[in-house]
This record gives sequence, C-alpha cells and structure tokens, in this order.
Amino acid sequence: MEVYQVENNLSLSDSEIKRLVQEKVESYKNFSNLEQYAIFMGKAQILEFGLKGLLSIKYEFSFESIEKWTLGRVKNELEKKGLRQDFITLLSSVVTHRNHIAHEFLVNNSIVKSLGDFSDKKLYGDLFCAIYELEQIIIIYDWNEENNGWG
Repeated sequence: MEVYQVENNLSLSDSEIKRLVQEKVESYKNFSNLEQYAIFMGKAQILEFGLKGLLSIKYEFSFESIEKWTLGRVKNELEKKGLRQDFITLLSSVVTHRNHIAHEFLVNNSIVKSLGDFSDKKLYGDLFCAIYELEQIIIIYDWNEENNGWG
C-alpha cells in the first residue's frame, strides 16, 4: 500500500517507512535512557522549527510572528491551512507524546525509581513509542519536503 504519493508519481510505501524508522530507532540502542530522552527532545525541537519554516514559506507567515509558538499551536495552524490530513493525524500523536515526555516523563521516572527497582523496559516504553513516532514523522516530513508532497 502506498502511503504518500505526489503528482510526479513518486511514492513512499508503508514498508519503506517502517524500514527507515527501524534503522533510526536502532541507532538509539547505544544511548542511555536519559540520552535517548535528550535526543528525542532535541529532534522534536528541530521538527517544530522545520514546521514553522513550512508555515512561513508555504503559508506566508512571518517567522517572527510564530517564533514562540508551541508544536501544538503550529500543528493547529497547519491543520487550519489544510495541510495533508494524514500528516496532521500523525503530528497530533507526536505532539501528545512530546508534551508527555517534556512535562511528565522525568518526574514520573523519578517517582517510580524512588519506589523500587523496576525494569527499564517498563519505565521507558512511553519513550520508545514517542521516539518511534517522532522518527516516523521526520522521515515523512523530509520526504514531503524533498518531493514537494505537501499538496
């Protein structure tokens, strides 16, 4: 099943997206959970910056007027402007993950660690899901930028 297709018949399939995401996620294995958290937050900021650039270029927003917008507000504006709904749906999930990771992850981690010696796999399941979806949307964002796939 082809997920993303543009006018010049270039497309990006589900299987290709999954393969690329798996490669990216695999590279996280060499980092501690705290380092993974930091990488996630940094990449989420880079995505936010790229999406602000999209608003600025495609929809003629002045960058200064949107500079302090949150990722959620950027998503809402892109949705209002009619950006691809499939991208907006995934972006909504990434915004939810990003907000959870940014505001609750470290606190929840500290509380759970103080209560006992729990498995890191259990503690970092939310982070893994967030990383997976973030890497997925970055791949899709990059593909749309390279192939003028924004519609």
